[in-house]
Amino acid sequence: MSRTSLTRRIPNHPSAPALVAIPGAALADVVGGRFSPRRTLDPVLAQGMQQLSQAVASIGQSIAASKQQSMQQMAQMLQAKKGGQP
Repeated sequence: MSRTSLTRRIPNHPSAPALVAIPGAALADVVGGRFSPRRTLDPVLAQGMQQLSQAVASIGQSIAASKQQSMQQMAQMLQAKKGGQP
């Protein structure tokens, strides 16, 4: 393969889409070729974080309740065992 064959241009494909102008509203947040950072949290993300927080709190409460029930059952078993011995 020769060096010239690597640099040769490929002709445009006849069915390539035409260039379309980008509306100004789509470019409102573009500064210097980059998107400017958000100043606020995305509302969808904030809602998702709140739902996740509620789910984690609910799971934590369920675990605490089951541990408490387990401890009560163990205490009852120990009490019954002590009551049966002289």
